[in-house]
Amino acid sequence: MESMSSNYGLNEGLYVRLMCLASVEILGTIPACSFIIAYNFKLGYTHWVSWADTHSDFSRVIQVSSMEWKSDHTLYSLLEFFRWSLVACAFIFFAFFGFADEARRHYRLVYTSLVNRIGLSTSNAKLIVSSNMYVLWLFQAPCQLP
Repeated sequence: MESMSSNYGLNEGLYVRLMCLASVEILGTIPACSFIIAYNFKLGYTHWVSWADTHSDFSRVIQVSSMEWKSDHTLYSLLEFFRWSLVACAFIFFAFFGFADEARRHYRLVYTSLVNRIGLSTSNAKLIVSSNMYVLWLFQAPCQLP
């Protein structure tokens, strides 16, 4: 908590979200990386010779047919896991930071800016604050809100 007082933009809510995100990363990364290390060790290893040997074929691109890499079920699962883990990480990051008060304030600013550029007015809009979310009711004529 001492670091919160020394950093201007760090408040308690952001600190808690950062710590939760770090915990989720640890809980997701350690098992996944352990499996990948075990899988690579099972395939075998070669002795390290030199950096020149390590970087000798970096410009070479090997083309492998999908039938060949899909035939190895473990490799196929690892590649699909990697592909979809990027999407899952984006959703997790947005879940932690996309619903914060500051983010919702920025969404509202973008919304009003876009509406004003189109030529509509937000003066007839009424913002209703519920316990955990903002609900925006747009109406042109007077009507009853539910």
